[in-house]
Amino acid sequence: MTPDTHIPEGHRERLRKRFQQDPEALSDIEQLELLLTYVIPRRDVAPLARNLLDYFGSLPEIFAAPVSALMNVEGIGESTAVFLQLIHHLMVTPNAQVEMSPKQPSPQLNLFEPETKSATSDRRAPKERPMRVFVDDEIANALEFLPQAAYFQSLEGFKQLLNEKLPYNAAETRKRRASYILDRFYFEGQVDVALTYYAAHCSSKQDLQPVVFYLAARAEPLLAKIAQEVVWPALPLAQLEREQIKEAVERFLPDAKPATLKKILTAIFRTYDLCATGNIVGETLRFQLRSGSLESFLYILTSEFPKPGMYSFDDLYAGPLHRWLLWDREWMRRQLYNLLDFGILSKVSEIDTVRQFSLALDQMAALRAFFEHPQHGYLAVREKNGQDFESLTKGE
Repeated sequence: MTPDTHIPEGHRERLRKRFQQDPEALSDIEQLELLLTYVIPRRDVAPLARNLLDYFGSLPEIFAAPVSALMNVEGIGESTAVFLQLIHHLMVTPNAQVEMSPKQPSPQLNLFEPETKSATSDRRAPKERPMRVFVDDEIANALEFLPQAAYFQSLEGFKQLLNEKLPYNAAETRKRRASYILDRFYFEGQVDVALTYYAAHCSSKQDLQPVVFYLAARAEPLLAKIAQEVVWPALPLAQLEREQIKEAVERFLPDAKPATLKKILTAIFRTYDLCATGNIVGETLRFQLRSGSLESFLYILTSEFPKPGMYSFDDLYAGPLHRWLLWDREWMRRQLYNLLDFGILSKVSEIDTVRQFSLALDQMAALRAFFEHPQHGYLAVREKNGQDFESLTKGE
């Protein structure tokens, strides 16, 4: 390639000087362009910077992407892709001697290394589904197998694991039940990198339970209706009888036959019980406002508010974190302040009646900042705050 023939004269020098004077003056595309000049010295890199941002959607997503995905972008070769990966590696591991605690493993996971834009850019919200029968909940198997998904190169590989390992004797039953899990947690056959990453890294089953409940309700409008319109209004009573929930299901699905109603009620009760969102005592579902864990709060918060920006406390309190999961308002407020320590939130403001928080990162970048960064990760902040942090995040 001929040197510099397509680069506007003095353009690179002007970028460097503007950055030295005020780094905040450069847009995302200009920052990326400046970075690329150091790996591609004899070519106009502005189109490459634009291609990368168009493909991945944000700078954090670009730096978090694997080499194989970066090379899918037109004009990006192996050297440039490795250079960008090196930048990411240096950002998240500034001290190679820092070791993760044995309780917080960082396995070498494939994480479904994506080959398409849809798997690496912002996760698309699933299309709204029509009201349908909710049976065969598969909650127990979701809690067991979702953490294993990250060890496969593709969704098909994970599906094969479910087809072989689900605890049913008949192959056809295993195949059918596997399809329920994939349909509920990997919407429309999309690879959900954030869920796969989170399930592999969260500390315990207790951190996965709220996420499984949230995603099940997102996938099953009937479960969401029960949570929003039946359980939530009954919060002052702190319990519902099976017959009361049955009457509600009959309103939502008037054509359901008695045998189907029985299966639906079993699925609803099992979901609340296995996800620890409620307690089952005989024919009664009991529930109350409660605390969760910071891990699950982070995942669901960034699912509800997937893009960086400013959001109100009112939006948070009116949504699934409060009305489906029954997380206590004051507990959620404290978690917002905890996330400031990770750089995931840039601001929490409570001035008079204006109560807002500002997300600095999108979901995948936020999860990586929480689980991987040695200076701002879970272990460092826990050590900094001691037992008080444990009490706040675990609700003890």
